[in-house]
Order: sequence, then C-alpha cells, then structure tokens
Amino acid sequence: MDPAPIINLFDQLITLGTTIGLAVCGFFVMLAGYQYMTAGGSVRAVESAKGSLSNAFIGLAIVTLCRVLASLVGGALKAPTS
Repeated sequence: MDPAPIINLFDQLITLGTTIGLAVCGFFVMLAGYQYMTAGGSVRAVESAKGSLSNAFIGLAIVTLCRVLASLVGGALKAPTS
C-alpha cells in the first residue's frame, strides 16, 4: 500500500488550515486596529482592542504550533516529505 496519497492529502490540509488561520489572524489584527483608532479615548474600548489583538496573535501562535507539531510527528513516523 502506497502512503503517498494520504501524505499528500494531509500536507494539503495542513497548508489550507494554515492559510485560513493566517487570513483570519490578519482580519482580526485589522479589526483590532480599527477598534483602537475609533476608541475615542475610551479606556474600555482601548482595552477591548488590545484584547482582540492579543487574541489574534495567540491564535496565530496556535496555528503555527499545530503546523510544527504535525511536521514533528511526520518526521518521527518517518513520513516521506514532498
């Protein structure tokens, strides 16, 4: 049984998930910037924008760590790289 199609599918899914994660992170970074610009000096609005920005970067870190973890597991299982 040839595992190449399964590995190829898995690589494509990881790439798709990373791309979607980066796009969502970019959206939330822009949203946080908009919230910050329109805060108008409100402490609550500024804190909300800062929270949105930190959550966006935490999500980006999680997506990146998932990709790294998948790569490490693939390497540990001696999966051929494409």
